[in-house]
Amino acid sequence: MIVPVHANILQTSLLPFNNKEFVLFVISVVLLAAAGNIINDYFDFELDKEFKPERPLASGLMSLNAALYLHMALALTGIGIGFYLGWKNSNIHLGYLYVVCALLLYTYSSFLKKIPLAGNLIVAGLSAFVFVLLVLFDVDYLRLIHAGSLFEDLAPRALATLLLQLKFYAGFAFLTSLARELVKDIEDYEGDAAYRISTFAVEYGRPAAKWFTVFILVILLGALGYFMRDFYNAGANKELLYLGIAVVIPVIVTVGLLIRAGEKKDFGRISLLLKLVMLLGILSIPAFYYFSKTAA
Repeated sequence: MIVPVHANILQTSLLPFNNKEFVLFVISVVLLAAAGNIINDYFDFELDKEFKPERPLASGLMSLNAALYLHMALALTGIGIGFYLGWKNSNIHLGYLYVVCALLLYTYSSFLKKIPLAGNLIVAGLSAFVFVLLVLFDVDYLRLIHAGSLFEDLAPRALATLLLQLKFYAGFAFLTSLARELVKDIEDYEGDAAYRISTFAVEYGRPAAKWFTVFILVILLGALGYFMRDFYNAGANKELLYLGIAVVIPVIVTVGLLIRAGEKKDFGRISLLLKLVMLLGILSIPAFYYFSKTAA
């Protein structure tokens, strides 16, 4: 998000992250996410043996002790990279945010996912926080460059564009992640109910969980329409077309499939489709950057 705004509006290539550091940022996020998946499988071992025997731990591909050690190694490595990036950007305290995220993922797997909506909101919130974290690494840089007299006329527009992008991608990640988490809960209803895991679907029933997910996706469509209006007003036709074809249409299809869904396999397909929607939404970042370069 930072690169195209400052390259196109401020006409500067000065950035807080070089290519190496940005790759490290991505790796740190992936490592924490992988650690979260492993610890989740660790706590779900007994449930997965009965209902998801193909999972790595349940299938015997890895022992519980090995999984625990791998979780610790991945989490600590991700946290270490976070502190390194914070130090490189003169704000080492940002590393503590990685610690908080790792603890939240652990708490989610061990406790919070047993509370209706609590676990779903944690996962969705962490998905959105990735974009907030990226901007937090840039705070000192943004404060410096936007305070400079050289950019005093252009800086407000650049900052407004960054904040708009942050709201768009963080909001998109939150809503799509929340919807997918609820769909996964519906898909896993039998196992969660058998092991007394009080997900939203178990606590209020699958129909209520399904319609609540539809409601969230309708909110997502409304938010997409709001941001697409800005693209339309700005004459950004390529960006508008990308969002319409790659994101809006798949979300509408997802809503239709969700309304008709009744079997476990249906919700499994919808979960995969929502994962695709998330991917296509994130891929709009390089796509929009490419559009901006070709238009220049």
